[in-house]
Amino acid sequence: MPDRPYTDADLRAEAGRQHAVLAEDPDFMGVGEMMADAEVESLAPQHVGEDIDGQPNDAGGVTWDGLLCPETDDSEAFGEAQRKIHDLIQGAADTSRWAVHLGADGLVPSTEHEITLNAGRPIARIHFAFEPDMPEDMRTDLVEGIGDAINEAGAEREDDNGPVDSDTEVFDLISDIALKLRDATDSGEYHAVGLIYDLAMNRTTCAEARAELADIEFGHVSTRAPAAAVPNLRRPAPQSPPHDTPEPP
Repeated sequence: MPDRPYTDADLRAEAGRQHAVLAEDPDFMGVGEMMADAEVESLAPQHVGEDIDGQPNDAGGVTWDGLLCPETDDSEAFGEAQRKIHDLIQGAADTSRWAVHLGADGLVPSTEHEITLNAGRPIARIHFAFEPDMPEDMRTDLVEGIGDAINEAGAEREDDNGPVDSDTEVFDLISDIALKLRDATDSGEYHAVGLIYDLAMNRTTCAEARAELADIEFGHVSTRAPAAAVPNLRRPAPQSPPHDTPEPP
């Protein structure tokens, strides 16, 4: 029988669960109290190792309290920032288990290294954590190597799939097919309808569809009245009831 009836993984799982609960419902007033004396990151001074007199540079930055002055008539600005910070904490992704695993493994998350994949919006992001003693150039080489591998894989995938048709090209081709369908009467009509469906569902490319369209033979009616060929699908306008016209004397 083992010395204990649970595993290290059980300990990490419970620690992650409790870590998440602690951040689940942040105290709104506590958020304001904690931010009051904290420095606003974008306004923090660019510290250097030493002042001009050779002494360590310990100059402070601008605090939220000093920036927004909650005791003045402009306290609404501080309250607005407080609400937004509170909402960000509540909406934060639950990475508690990651945090527990990283801490247990002795790895330190980096706020300077990440890779984000975008498709008009972020669709994936890779964060990094390193051994504390790992040199900076080794960290950078690791991150850049992974980024290069992702870029190469994306380029290969584009080559495999071929060029992507633009929406304009697809719509132009659908218009060409629809023009031929206006008076088609045989199987060519059904083949063309299939082409439209395949284009709409990205099952074919414009080049392939144009080649198929060129091989389709359409049978057409011999005569066609221009106005009657396309039915009017608009609702007819209401008409006034007829009035009796008096006969002339």
